[in-house]
Amino acid sequence: MRYRITLAYDGTDYSGWQIQRGQATIQERLNRELMRLDGQPVSTCAAGRTDAGVHAEGQVVTFDLRRERDPATLRRALNASLPRDIRVLDAVEVTDDFHAQFDARGKIYRYRLVTSAVMSPFQVRYGWHYTLPLDEGRLIRDAADLVGTHDFSAFTVSDNDATSNVRCVTRIWLTRDGDLLHLWFAGKGFVRYQVRTMVAALIGLQRGDSAVDSMKELIVRRDRRLIGSAAPARGLTLMKVEY
Repeated sequence: MRYRITLAYDGTDYSGWQIQRGQATIQERLNRELMRLDGQPVSTCAAGRTDAGVHAEGQVVTFDLRRERDPATLRRALNASLPRDIRVLDAVEVTDDFHAQFDARGKIYRYRLVTSAVMSPFQVRYGWHYTLPLDEGRLIRDAADLVGTHDFSAFTVSDNDATSNVRCVTRIWLTRDGDLLHLWFAGKGFVRYQVRTMVAALIGLQRGDSAVDSMKELIVRRDRRLIGSAAPARGLTLMKVEY
């Protein structure tokens, strides 16, 4: 039987979603508990691969179990054995042709900037402390240039395993909650480090330390060196996968 679960996790202490030898990852921890429940190795597939330190509130995962289980019982069993920083929010039985990755129509990510003079210790794991002035109007205008279908080679790495760096960003918007500034990114898919590098580019243009004058030029030139380091992973959360 095939099951679909929605995961939330704090990625701080993990080297991302995907299994890596000698590293603690979300997939490795989940697979371990599923094997214990099913009595044999279980292969899992996620809607997207989060990188080291990135969080999720709505990661979708599918897998097949030899033994049929009530979804609510499966959720309780997994939450009873998984560490507290990984939670199964829901579990449902799906058809055998459902695929978490290939059936996804889009993803929504949120990047959190903490703009207070002093960062609360309860925010350290979940945001980028940024205290320089921000022109939110300019952020919106620069972000608008990222919307649409573009070659995002300037916003990824050369060894990202993608056959193409062309992606479609459908919407970018900002919300503010006091000292928390949230940048939201919706798209059909993203290449590795794309969202964090888009955030870095937006901030770089604000500070005037970018090697170019506009987001459009960054897109056209396709040169990753023009942007510099990606924004810190701790500020990024995969919020939702759309089907």
